[in-house]
Amino acid sequence: MSSANVRPFLLGLTALALAFAGQWSIESKHYFDAALFFGAASLLFVVAFWPRRYFPERPLAFEWVAAALPRTRWSVVAIALVGVAAALAALSLRTFDEHAPNTVIAWWQHLGSIGLLLAAAAVADIGEARKQRSTPSTESTARQSGVATTKTTLLWLAGILALAAVLRIWRLDMLPFGVWYDEAEHGLQARRILESPEFRPIFEGAITGPAHFLYLVAGSFSLFGVSVQSIRLVSALFGIGAVLAGYIVGREMFGRNAGLILAFLLAVSSWSVTLSRFGMYATATTPFFTLLTLAFLLRAFRRGAWLDFAMTGLAVGLGLCFYTSFRLFVPVVAIFWLLVLVRLWWSTRRPPGSRFWLGAVLAAMMALLVVAPLALFAYRHPEVFWSRVEATYIFSDKGVADQLTALAENAWKHLLMFNAVGDPNGRHNLPGAPMLDTLSAALMVIGLVYSLRRIKEPRYALLVLWPLATLLGGILSLGFEAPQSLRANGSLAAVYVLAVVPLAVLARAWRVSGGRYYPRAWVAPSLILLAIIGGTNILRYFDRQANDFSVWNNYSTPETLTAQKLQTLPPDTDAYVTVFFDGHPTLNFLVPPARAVQAARNDRTPATRLCTGPQRAADHGGGSTRAL
Repeated sequence: MSSANVRPFLLGLTALALAFAGQWSIESKHYFDAALFFGAASLLFVVAFWPRRYFPERPLAFEWVAAALPRTRWSVVAIALVGVAAALAALSLRTFDEHAPNTVIAWWQHLGSIGLLLAAAAVADIGEARKQRSTPSTESTARQSGVATTKTTLLWLAGILALAAVLRIWRLDMLPFGVWYDEAEHGLQARRILESPEFRPIFEGAITGPAHFLYLVAGSFSLFGVSVQSIRLVSALFGIGAVLAGYIVGREMFGRNAGLILAFLLAVSSWSVTLSRFGMYATATTPFFTLLTLAFLLRAFRRGAWLDFAMTGLAVGLGLCFYTSFRLFVPVVAIFWLLVLVRLWWSTRRPPGSRFWLGAVLAAMMALLVVAPLALFAYRHPEVFWSRVEATYIFSDKGVADQLTALAENAWKHLLMFNAVGDPNGRHNLPGAPMLDTLSAALMVIGLVYSLRRIKEPRYALLVLWPLATLLGGILSLGFEAPQSLRANGSLAAVYVLAVVPLAVLARAWRVSGGRYYPRAWVAPSLILLAIIGGTNILRYFDRQANDFSVWNNYSTPETLTAQKLQTLPPDTDAYVTVFFDGHPTLNFLVPPARAVQAARNDRTPATRLCTGPQRAADHGGGSTRAL
């Protein structure tokens, strides 16, 4: 092995060591040293891997773009299904508009239209597969591609998913301890769905958000009973799903090993674990739908399958039906699609064929169909739909002179939240700690710099635009909360994809140098690095966050303790609570409906007394401030 071949790999390792030193310097408040370390690391990494042979990405095969559209009876069936789906969607919107809030039939019509459009895409794929089945060598070719490798990958992926499940479900009834205001409100509205057959909302003002998450919670209640664990289980499943979608994104971009690494980073991420154990529609949904959208879109660009385009639109539409932060990701997808179009046009010197345009139309149609009921509600009730956004808008309480300063301060805080000072809210983070662990934060910086070097390539432009655009969810919100990692949760998956980039580049460099002689030598060091990252994140959530008072106290803990006390009282006891807890969702959700609870309003009685008169009452004092 010549030293010239292995030198770039060694320089890359040196660059990562410098980046790790830079991140440690940031955490030690030595910012000048950090700038020097990161500057040297970035320059060394980019120079070492400038040649094209070190590019790690998995090429997107666009042979399907020039293929002619098949004209078979399957195509006729697919077109007919598209027409029926459009007609049923229009009927569902009319039913939603005329019969709200009794929208049971409208929801079934809406789901039927989505199913028909998916069926149309599947039928079109079946028709093309039948027409192209002229060479029976595909099965033997698939066998020769490495079944053992596939089985090994699936075993690793199963282990990572099992780890993700354990980290999100273990002790879910006790950690976090309290039942936060908004979690309880989600539970109350989901219980109302179960108890009132005619209550089928599109958008629920009590949670200031779409009702789709509430239907999932209601389903969880039906299966596992009404409890806070059942609410949080829905978020946990979204978190686990993000790990699987992350594997597909990593595999489509850089190969199987990169997919496994990305899945592992998402599985152990304390940021992701925190959001996945918190039962709200705003927490774990956006990371899941951003990754799911990219997973299907990258597959569509590689395979050209109609079902992949339809699933891309489905993921976009569903993402828009959950937390508002996903809306910032939709322009990112559109720009990425446009960049791919320009790249194709430039490389072939002619515009893509009709398949490319029809794929875009199919995805857009699916997205519009899925989000149509919510769009109708937004049109009919803009004051309700936009109320939360308006209440948290950064400029809502600022004069013109202060707007630019506030925007700059918010932007700076959010750009630093991954490496320096993170979210101060104990419900979202270990207060003030960087959102990423030391090693992941350093890898993310190098990945961002390398992506800037390759920004002419659509996928690297995506990796630069994605975190910057989705950070606007936090940047454009109230300054006193900054940095706000919940409203900026669209960037969660992006920064971990960036962290995978330098590892994928190093793996590629090893394969073209020492890997020719020692192909498995990279496995042990990589596992050690990932084990350190995993251990750091797991200890952070289950030890440091679990034992931090500000974290413990930020989940409506006084109200939760009061509710637990009320649950232990005999049925014939007159119970009183402080007026601060009167009508609080946490008490309303946790205390049995049969228990009558009154607010102590005697001016001569302190608000924190445990009883009024001879009857026992429960009151652990304190108050609660609702904030996202």
